[in-house]
Amino acid sequence: MDIGLHYTLDDANSKLDPEVIAIAKRITDQDAIEFGRVWELFGQRSRPLTTDEFEILKRQYTKPTITVTASGAAADWDTAGDITALPVPAADIAKITVGDVLQVGDEIVVVKSLNRTANTIDLYERGAGESTAVAHGVAAVTVRVVGNANIEGTVAVEALAELTTIYTNYCQLVEEKIDLTKADEDQMRKTGATFDDLRDEAMLRVKKKLARTAIDGVSRAPSKTIPGMTRGLLQWLGLTDGIKTAVGGAFTQTTLDNLLDTIRLEGGKPNAIVMNVANKRVFNAFTSATAINQDVKDKTTGRIVETYLADGLGGIPIIVDIDMPNDQVAVVDTSKLTKGWKVNDELKLVEEPPVNSRQKAETIQGKFGLAVENIGQSHGLLTGLTT
Repeated sequence: MDIGLHYTLDDANSKLDPEVIAIAKRITDQDAIEFGRVWELFGQRSRPLTTDEFEILKRQYTKPTITVTASGAAADWDTAGDITALPVPAADIAKITVGDVLQVGDEIVVVKSLNRTANTIDLYERGAGESTAVAHGVAAVTVRVVGNANIEGTVAVEALAELTTIYTNYCQLVEEKIDLTKADEDQMRKTGATFDDLRDEAMLRVKKKLARTAIDGVSRAPSKTIPGMTRGLLQWLGLTDGIKTAVGGAFTQTTLDNLLDTIRLEGGKPNAIVMNVANKRVFNAFTSATAINQDVKDKTTGRIVETYLADGLGGIPIIVDIDMPNDQVAVVDTSKLTKGWKVNDELKLVEEPPVNSRQKAETIQGKFGLAVENIGQSHGLLTGLTT
């Protein structure tokens, strides 16, 4: 690859002499169908990005589950009759309100009032309805909110509102320069019209860089001295709120099933499982994947699986990208992945000011950003695989 201004004799394989009797393909493109697949999973935004910094807002979902612990033996939750000042952790009391029906083990209770300063609740009764009052011991007990019941003529329930999480990302400027001298233009390279060749080669380099940014890009706020960068798929899925499993071992059907179950329980509906070639070979041996049975008379052998049949989620296509790392497999909902070019800064070919009459240059340039919505619900990531 030439760096900077190119002169005819810089490349011994493309100077005019000796005569060429067979012209090879001008550009050796990335022919593998697995190239750039993650970039393609990011759907194009209907409107361009308008600023270098952009935000993804996510409304949080509060799970209807809390944890309670008795203050001591034979006290509050460790009794079958105490209905006043029962302790609830400060982090959990914001999840409940008056009238909430709680399932503590097999016992049902209803919240009568709350003291949000002392972090305690009062109950109407123990063992409500057809349930039986039980002393729950001094260990932590998981409590499910299974409904809300209030007395006719009263509105004592408090309004609860979910919070919003903000994820920030930035646009990234990609540039690829093409230099050409008059000697190049006159004599041409062996492979064809020089300027067209250089443009095609430069565009291929841009494609490869965009494809890898879509996977491995990191978020960086731009400044006068440091370029901005956009967060790629793996960094999006690896955020603190993301669903991820540090496997620390082989890629197995069980690890994939467990991740899919977690996404399913969070309400997600993934429609693609993304991996590289090495992990695809491992995946081909999974027994619950859909397969095509071949007749014994067929002279073809092997097992190639393109879809995984997941309980509750149906068939999920397998997407292979040659640039995915060996140690990670991603599960995504592609409807939540978008990419966009900044307004008036889409990818284009720009003619640069000439250095002199015998030198000219062009630049492929554009500013883009990548966004992933519903982190912690619609997607998941396996890390630490030892394939």
